Amino acid sequence: MLSETIYHLRDGVQVRKEKFGLLFYNYRGPRLYFVPTEDLLDPDFFTSCRKAGELVDSIEAANAWPRSWIENWVDRIMITLEQKGLIYGQSIC
Repeated sequence: MLSETIYHLRDGVQVRKEKFGLLFYNYRGPRLYFVPTEDLLDPDFFTSCRKAGELVDSIEAANAWPRSWIENWVDRIMITLEQKGLIYGQSIC
């Protein structure tokens, strides 16, 4: 897990909260991407300069799930969103 990584939306991408989770809209596509995050990931995460590790910490504090499960879940989502060209990660040294 890249816990020190901060994720940002790419230019031309917007995200909003829906009942099921997050809806990403890529103006360059245009394409819609539905991400079933429920209430675990807020769209503000991508504009708040919070580290991925801080997201894991907040999910762990609110739920009784194993940390390794949360880290894997966050990793899978961020990797998929990066591969789709919706976000990019910036490592903090």
